[in-house]
Amino acid sequence: MTYRDPEVASVRLTEGQARQRHGEIETGTYDLGGNGRSQILRTRGAIELVKAGAKGTPGPVVGVHTVGSRSGELVGEAQLIVGWEAQAGDVAPLVHAHPTQNEALGEAVLAPSRAPRHAHG
Repeated sequence: MTYRDPEVASVRLTEGQARQRHGEIETGTYDLGGNGRSQILRTRGAIELVKAGAKGTPGPVVGVHTVGSRSGELVGEAQLIVGWEAQAGDVAPLVHAHPTQNEALGEAVLAPSRAPRHAHG
């Protein structure tokens, strides 16, 4: 975690490290512009999620990386998701209240396998 403006947080494997360790991986990026709280605060950034396994197949989340205001608020849950080797289906039913920055992490977990519920594009 780097406390600067914007904040930067990284949990476990990068895309390159995951590819070395797991072979096939899938990544997804969630633009914080689709997050209600980010819109209220007029902040920008993104969350990148790294999943082990081929595109479209289930697999554990092996990395979460985020850049943006209040990224420090997301790093705790990101550590739990990666540490428990959670899959998107494990995280999707958890409460990510609206409008919070934490909601963006819930959306980001869905990004590799399907489109997030709230997105700008």
